[in-house]
Amino acid sequence: MSIVIKSSLSLIILFAGIYPYWGNTAKSDVLEPILEFGIFPSVTLMVVFFTAIGFYCKALQTTLELVQPQNRKAAPRTVWFMFLLPYNFIEDFFIVINISRSLEQEAGTNPGFCSDRDFGMITGIGWSIGQIMSFIPNFVGQLAGVIGIILWIWHWVFIHKVNIVLRARRNEK
Repeated sequence: MSIVIKSSLSLIILFAGIYPYWGNTAKSDVLEPILEFGIFPSVTLMVVFFTAIGFYCKALQTTLELVQPQNRKAAPRTVWFMFLLPYNFIEDFFIVINISRSLEQEAGTNPGFCSDRDFGMITGIGWSIGQIMSFIPNFVGQLAGVIGIILWIWHWVFIHKVNIVLRARRNEK
């Protein structure tokens, strides 16, 4: 999919996410939770969150680096597009798909390597959907955000386990 299409879809998602807060259409102001929680705790939470994303990206990059080059569906450094807001809202789907397909391809050369038949696709797509649905300004959005975070952590744990197996296999050679 071209960057123009991905960027256009990302802008649509961004617009859909901010539209309810535009003018008086939202029941509460978008900054209300931040002001209620406090500026310092909110900034601290954002720093911790983006740091966690950095560690997650590093784990994904390691996965693609450990996968044999002929089995990679994307360059390892492309996972860092997760930091390109709002482009990441669409790109995250492609990152997850490329990782899963790379792992599936890798399993073809080593059948005992991964017992997860979807190669992390379900949890990866799930957290990506949860991330987008979290823009809904009500309980549904909050629930989607929480489910998205749970699926993101679940996917990260899966990736960590895969990296241990791939590292061990690399060290055997």
